[in-house]
Amino acid sequence: MDTDINRITDLDIYLTRMQRSILDKMFFIDKVFEPFRYILDFGCANGELIKAMKPMFPDYGYVGYDISREMIEAARKNVTDASFFDDWDSIDIPFSESLINISSTVHEVYSYCDEKDIELFWDRVFGSGFRYVTIRDMMFSQAEDIPVRQEQLRAVRNSVYAEWLQSFEKVWGKIETQRQLVHFLLKYKYTQNWDREVHENYFPVFTETLIKRLPASYRPVYREEFTLPYTSWQIRRDLGFELTDHTHIKLILERID
Repeated sequence: MDTDINRITDLDIYLTRMQRSILDKMFFIDKVFEPFRYILDFGCANGELIKAMKPMFPDYGYVGYDISREMIEAARKNVTDASFFDDWDSIDIPFSESLINISSTVHEVYSYCDEKDIELFWDRVFGSGFRYVTIRDMMFSQAEDIPVRQEQLRAVRNSVYAEWLQSFEKVWGKIETQRQLVHFLLKYKYTQNWDREVHENYFPVFTETLIKRLPASYRPVYREEFTLPYTSWQIRRDLGFELTDHTHIKLILERID
């Protein structure tokens, strides 16, 4: 996996974006009831989620994992009373007594990993014996992948964001499906790190593909497919139409003993 942090041109803006969704990333905390002792934040970046959760839910032990050494160093400075690792094999908590939280990470794994590393990722997630697995990420349903809504596409082409759409189409091809348009609409505001954002695949797998991958050793106890409210508000304000397509998924999986 490419760990070059220089892909993020403006790291402060990138981290600020992540902080805006902190509360939503805690979605699982009031929906899990079997006892567990640790929360492992997979792809923890600078530790902001752990920093927010610790004072609110102090009874858990907190561990962060990220492949970026620079992010882990920032996390250790940001949250001095939690443990952070950039080496998976060094994590020293009992996974069977832990919840692994995977937020906005699945699409990055698929964007920057080869097939072997993708399989290793899923083996770590589902093969380590975690009590709970929670996933929150951008995802699009194959059932909603219809021909593009032309009135929405015209609104974008006639807006001040048309040049960014042209740039997007140079990378991803001419927009013909609703999935392609929504992909653009999730990233059109992130021009500060545009070169990174435009190449990153926000929808690498369909929702149905993810669901098929879930092993029999886990049962879904919570599932929500939704449109991110902030994105809907932006699009309504900037482009004058209502985005109704689901852009994200939340999953809580419980290990079957």
